[in-house]
Amino acid sequence: MARSTLTKRIEFSASHRYFKDEWDEERNRRVFGPCFQEHGHNYLLEVTLGGQVDPVTGMIINLYDLKHIVTDVLEEFDHKHLNFDMPYFERLVPTTENLALVLWRKFRERPETRDIESIRLCEGENLWVELSQANDSTSQDNTEPTEARLTRRYALTVRRDGDASHVETWPLILDVMIRGPIDPVTGRVTNIAALDEQVQEQILNNLAGTNVSQLQEFADQPVTLPTLAKVLWSRLHNVADARLARLRLTNHHELTLDYSE
Repeated sequence: MARSTLTKRIEFSASHRYFKDEWDEERNRRVFGPCFQEHGHNYLLEVTLGGQVDPVTGMIINLYDLKHIVTDVLEEFDHKHLNFDMPYFERLVPTTENLALVLWRKFRERPETRDIESIRLCEGENLWVELSQANDSTSQDNTEPTEARLTRRYALTVRRDGDASHVETWPLILDVMIRGPIDPVTGRVTNIAALDEQVQEQILNNLAGTNVSQLQEFADQPVTLPTLAKVLWSRLHNVADARLARLRLTNHHELTLDYSE
């Protein structure tokens, strides 16, 4: 029987800081950068369940029940300081990745949401983490994610040659997805500050506001979303300290292209 998925979205707020008690302040600041300081977020959580559609109710799960379950799980975290109020983070750094993993385990504990397919935890408009069932799972008891996908969003405006020698301004949204295991020490998939620095150096400083049609990389090809994505990939393929999984480009006409190699 065919399976379907159902996603519930809900917001909550919490504060935290990236900090390890066994490290001195200088090391914490060096490793975690601005996240060392106490700060808060309005998180957006998306919980996706998979299952078969009940032929009687026409649902995977009763929507009212799902809302109640998600709300009940998040009530424990809402308006809390993750470092001080949550026992889950006595040894774990409360990164977005670790918070997503803790929430995943909380949903897996409940029989109604045990068949969870994925969750996405958005720390804001420009950063989110996704967890999914392990691809090599062979049983319902072996579905904890083995890695996480972290996406960082950037704004990029370039110019390109248009028709009749007209130079077109092209505002874009660039989503950079990094994939890898959650580091057991830092609680991160990658160093966000290092990622930001590389994107700034390799893309934003060099391409923003320039006519990319004049670049040598486009000497023999037009500037389109696919060709631009390929050039951006080549500049970022050794990104930070994790694996580049996907680039997504969205233009002002809301046309989206996903690119990976």
